[in-house]
Amino acid sequence: MRINHNISAMITQGALYNVGQSMQKSLQKLSTGLRINSAADDAAGLGVSENLRTQVNGLGKAMSNTQDAIALLNIADGALSEQSSILQRMRELTVQAKNDTYTSTERHYMGQEFDALFQELDRIAGATNYNKMQLFATPQITTGQTTYAADNLAAAPHQLADARTISANQNDAIFGANDFSSSTHFNMFIGANYTAQDAAALNNASEAWNSGASDLMTIQFGQMDTNALFSPAPDVVGGQALLEENGGVKTENAFDWDPTQDPDLSISMCINSHTATVQDKLTLILNMIDGDPVDPELQANYFSGGVGNGTNVTGLRRVNEMRAKIGASINSLEHSVNNTQTGVNNQQAAESQIRDVDFASETATYTRNQILTQSATAMLAQANSVPQSMLQLLK
Repeated sequence: MRINHNISAMITQGALYNVGQSMQKSLQKLSTGLRINSAADDAAGLGVSENLRTQVNGLGKAMSNTQDAIALLNIADGALSEQSSILQRMRELTVQAKNDTYTSTERHYMGQEFDALFQELDRIAGATNYNKMQLFATPQITTGQTTYAADNLAAAPHQLADARTISANQNDAIFGANDFSSSTHFNMFIGANYTAQDAAALNNASEAWNSGASDLMTIQFGQMDTNALFSPAPDVVGGQALLEENGGVKTENAFDWDPTQDPDLSISMCINSHTATVQDKLTLILNMIDGDPVDPELQANYFSGGVGNGTNVTGLRRVNEMRAKIGASINSLEHSVNNTQTGVNNQQAAESQIRDVDFASETATYTRNQILTQSATAMLAQANSVPQSMLQLLK
């Protein structure tokens, strides 16, 4: 029998320490609800879990961004809905004015309402904004291949600022290859990542994301003021609506017509024959409101140099096409929200499977550790009492 080293007590003490450490970890897991609280718990699992958590957080913000994009589109659609109602009323007035039961006096009265509605179209196009950013571009330069800007003409495509370059020509027009009106681009980050393919999509498209971008999409709005709604041939009329003066301010009644008395009106510049009648003018207005091609006979007889190479989509057709594109984008984004939500749920479930503690299993482990701790404590007491028996030999 030896007393310098109590091997039994040392073994029992080691077992008690190990059980204590295990119980401490069980307490931490049960109190935090996590199976992995540090890299020491499961280094590989921690790495996978962090990657999944990154995706969950990114998808959550992507879903928020997508909902913001839908809100932006709804604002634009609301404005276009009102423009559609205005154009319908303007068309009613034009059809009414074409009836020969009215004299120039009554047509002048109708023209007063028409003019007020004409100005309201411009006001709506200019006032529609999201977060103080104008949605529909307005012209800054009015020449052939026109460059337009709603915020800042000098902003670079990749500039990280509120100002955005908004430029378009017939190769980039939202209403077709020959449309010379302007457009705006809003690049929406609707994915959880930013990949090399996304970067390449931006670089290749300069200002808008193309189809190669998997995490982003571009919302594009066309120009929706009277310069576009009432200008079928912008390279002929200098980018101004047919019913506007050169300075862009309409001061004459739209339904009055005397080219000798109103020589400054743009329509007078385009129609070079003084034999044109008020019915010719009303027909042109109807063509523009309906979005129909300019009447070939009027084009041949009255337009200086024809309509040129560019032909804008005008009036109700323009509004309807823009609203259709907006509606399609909203539907697409709503599906994106649903898919993103599904992705969040699945990624979160995968992360939970790795990182969260199984309470049933861990409670059983904790209970086992409690019993072993009590048992080891009792055995340590017994092991410490063994050397005392040596005293019996000294009596």
